[in-house]
Amino acid sequence: MTTTDVVKADAAAGERGLTRETARRLAWAERTVYGAAGTWAAIGPQMDLPWWAHGAALATGALTGVVLWKRSDTDDWTRRLTSSLRALPVLGWTAAYTSGLLTPVFGYPNGWPMLGAAAWTAVMIPMAPWTRSKGLARAVDNLPVLAGEPEVVDAEPVTFADHMRALWNRSDATGDTALEGIQQYDPSEPDFVAVVLAPAGQTVPRTLDERAIAGVFDVPVDAVATAPVDGYGPGRLAIQVAPRLAEARRAREALEVEAADPGAALERIWAEHVNSTGGAAPGVDLVAYSIGEEQIRLRIAAPRGKTLRVNHEALCSALGIDDISRLVMEGAGPREAVVYIYRENPLLHVRAPTVEDLTMDDRGRISIGVAHDGSMARIQVFNFDTGRAQHGITAGTTGAGKSGLMRLFGAAQRISGVISWMADVQGGMSMPEMEGRIDWFAKGPEETMQQLRALHAVKRYREEHSNGRGDFDFHGPWRLIQWTGDEINRLLSSLDQDVRKEAAWMIGDLQKTGQKVGIGIDLAVQSLHLKELGDNHEIREKGKEGHVFLLRTASSSTQGMGLDGIAPVGAHISPIPERIYEGAGAKELFEGTANTEGVPTPGMGWLITEGKAILFRTFVLKKVNGLYPQLQELMDGHPMPTLTEGEARAAGAAYAHRGTEAAKGSGKAAGGPSAPSRGRADMNALNSELERVTGLLEADENAKQHKGGDLPEAPSPMAAAKAKAPTIRERIVAALQGCAEGLSLKGIRAAVGCGTEGGPATRSVNNEVSALANEGALVALGRGVYRLP
Repeated sequence: MTTTDVVKADAAAGERGLTRETARRLAWAERTVYGAAGTWAAIGPQMDLPWWAHGAALATGALTGVVLWKRSDTDDWTRRLTSSLRALPVLGWTAAYTSGLLTPVFGYPNGWPMLGAAAWTAVMIPMAPWTRSKGLARAVDNLPVLAGEPEVVDAEPVTFADHMRALWNRSDATGDTALEGIQQYDPSEPDFVAVVLAPAGQTVPRTLDERAIAGVFDVPVDAVATAPVDGYGPGRLAIQVAPRLAEARRAREALEVEAADPGAALERIWAEHVNSTGGAAPGVDLVAYSIGEEQIRLRIAAPRGKTLRVNHEALCSALGIDDISRLVMEGAGPREAVVYIYRENPLLHVRAPTVEDLTMDDRGRISIGVAHDGSMARIQVFNFDTGRAQHGITAGTTGAGKSGLMRLFGAAQRISGVISWMADVQGGMSMPEMEGRIDWFAKGPEETMQQLRALHAVKRYREEHSNGRGDFDFHGPWRLIQWTGDEINRLLSSLDQDVRKEAAWMIGDLQKTGQKVGIGIDLAVQSLHLKELGDNHEIREKGKEGHVFLLRTASSSTQGMGLDGIAPVGAHISPIPERIYEGAGAKELFEGTANTEGVPTPGMGWLITEGKAILFRTFVLKKVNGLYPQLQELMDGHPMPTLTEGEARAAGAAYAHRGTEAAKGSGKAAGGPSAPSRGRADMNALNSELERVTGLLEADENAKQHKGGDLPEAPSPMAAAKAKAPTIRERIVAALQGCAEGLSLKGIRAAVGCGTEGGPATRSVNNEVSALANEGALVALGRGVYRLP
């Protein structure tokens, strides 16, 4: 039998192929060189150059000719052709240059050499012989060539049985035995049975066991079986070599083991699809696991000296999880984490809150929801260790559940005896249940500004009467105050520059100094960009000191800014989907049976507090006619904490008359035509509303009895600061007083504080000096020197 091996010559080691892009770039560079060389061949010979400059051009051509002569002495026509192409540009250019040098000798017209140089350039540019030579070499190198002359190979096996017999005969382990009776189970599979036949009068060697036979055919040992041949002696041995049957048997046994032990299946999947080359997390070990009915917990770890980096979606794919919300990963240091896998998303169905949930414990914590593992999601309202109130910030897009979280804040604060002030910049539409159920509910930007000024005044009052105490006495005469601003972006990005600046300054100052006097600040925003926070970097940073809620966000940048500086070591924050679709995998989509409704996820998000990141969901309340009666019932059974008399005087008239306009409006509505009755439940709701309105009216009357109507409004801190600060004109006049010789403009700027923090701008001082000089209030002494008249 003859065989012809057709091979493909490999390119030289390290040599890259000549792609179309590479060829275009090389040709462009080559043509540029030809254009420059042709120009020099036309004008160079006509110039007065040293003899060695012209000699170099002639020597280059001569040297190229010698090299071409040597490379042409070969039978390889490809080498001769490529060498000729590469030498052609140099030889042609040297000829054109030489003809220009010979013009004065032979008296040729000067135009002929220039025409020759132009002709050389016109031929070389479109031809690009150097690039073509490289392309030709690549084409020839990649042509199929014969690896050698056809050779006749005798005694090669032509059938499966012949091949098996040849393997047997070439092995030293088989001795003088022969392999006969070869029968293949399936022509497409390597499994077969045969008989080992010893020479006449001899026995099959004992050394020819399953291991030796497996070595002959290079198959696993468990793929070989031996047995005596019925009716014959030890001179014959029946063998079975079945690698495919053994593989199927091993797979079947593995399935049986995995059916009885799910952990074995988990270990196999982890080894094959996660901790493997090309897997979801190469090098990450499965340290331990716990398999339950509804939850599987995995403890995973990166190698020592490495940090754990696991892609959430890749891990879901490796473990066969279509709904990525069913897998939660919590970091436990730089190299370890715990992975939770749920049968269904654990936060789809969350219960309503109880009074016990919303009551502050002995560590100053309240529960605001349920974590994915069923534990309580708690935040700290007051830190008894440091004696300070706690700040917080909540980020989430529209519909993410920020207002629902703020409602729980208000209910928990009232139940726990905390003075709750809340501001809904949207005009009260986000949290209507808070009206009359907390100490002060401000609606809209104007009332929010009044509330902030009053809160700042209360802070100053407490600072003045705290007797130098550096922390807050929770059981002292003053109650803890928690101010919550919902949709605060609307205020901090107001078009009114003065409002925007004042609000940002007051919030930032309350965050910096309010904790020590028992005032905590909670902000709810849609975005954490500085533009949305009044360009005040400290508002974002101070807000992250206590607790951060990252609900569903519209951009990854908001999530990154919320985690920056506080992300726990090894935290793995996965995105929150807008809806969770159970039974909407690829199979259901293909079959047209996928769930198209989905479950919305408001209130679901990540809580970052006390160095941990927890996936949670707020307690779920049932909405009835746009309100949450469960929340109202929780709050109505507890007294409403308020300010002391001294604090109330400091808060001013806005606090004294808080909620009275709304109460009067509600009273008028209650006194008008009654709505059609829809049963006893409606009458109970109406009675509850009338009691609430009556309480508001009584509060207003009590405020009037304490001469609340005579109280002034709490002043604007920024307006007060501006009123106390001297104007630029006053500063200039004060600087020139006592200077009979006057001051230069530069000296005036230095005297009034230009270039210092809080100082006026240089242009403003210059303009004010010019205005004073024009008005005659300053006398110019020349060269920019001024004095008082």
